[in-house]
Amino acid sequence: MALIRFLDTLKRHKFKYLFNIVLSVLFLLPFAWTLSTSLKKSKEIIKTPPEWIPSSITFEHYQEIWGMNNGLFQTYLFNTIVLTIISVLLIVLVGGLAGYGFSKLEIPFSKIFLLLILIALMIPFQTLLIPLFSIMKSLNLLNTYLALIIIYVTFHLPVAVFMMLNSFDAVPDAIRESALIDGAGEFQIFFKLMIPLAWPGLATVAIHSAYTTWNDYIVALVFTTTDDMRTLNIGLTNMAIGQYGNDWGLLTSGSIINFLPMIILFVFLQRFFISGLTNGAVK
Repeated sequence: MALIRFLDTLKRHKFKYLFNIVLSVLFLLPFAWTLSTSLKKSKEIIKTPPEWIPSSITFEHYQEIWGMNNGLFQTYLFNTIVLTIISVLLIVLVGGLAGYGFSKLEIPFSKIFLLLILIALMIPFQTLLIPLFSIMKSLNLLNTYLALIIIYVTFHLPVAVFMMLNSFDAVPDAIRESALIDGAGEFQIFFKLMIPLAWPGLATVAIHSAYTTWNDYIVALVFTTTDDMRTLNIGLTNMAIGQYGNDWGLLTSGSIINFLPMIILFVFLQRFFISGLTNGAVK
């Protein structure tokens, strides 16, 4: 019976499924080519005409980049992981608390604060690079984790606040009122009641902030100066792209390693991500 329903659905929506399949293939082609190149021998990478499937699979490029320059790639990876985890935790915590406050509490001038947050979203980040650099330099924070974390958290918070505001708006006020009657405090309500109910919104904020922080290039380029503080994208560029040519084996193998954490994160949280994006859209 289930098979018949599936076939009937497939028949009625065959053009939509066909379009989605074609679109998926187009989006996956660059990833497939990168993976294929990373598994080829160096001579085969520059072969003309190029071939999709390697004649023999090798992991030499992965081994080379992992141990290159006394494990410098591992340092880049470690820096990226630390910065991403700390930034995401702070963004989720502060964004969640702010969204809860704007949604459920009576905050004086809350509309003005929300308007200011909305205005902050409209300011291009690139226009603030020079003032930010001057501020971090005067505070002796250049080339430190703290400088990068402050910038990541600050510029991700406006989006996080609005996402969490929509998520908490979708939670009935009666739940909070019942908890208040039972003697619960605001922090108890937030952590024990609201967080589980707004989990899709939190997951959406976490994925969005993790993806953008992990893939950042310009902030790490401007505010770090030494190899021991570089992040993965900057380090990979320095290792694989040179003045006299590019090492495509190192570049593609490093890119695959760079892809994997975000792909794994999205696979595990994708159902929360989709529901979080639509949460609060219909009231």
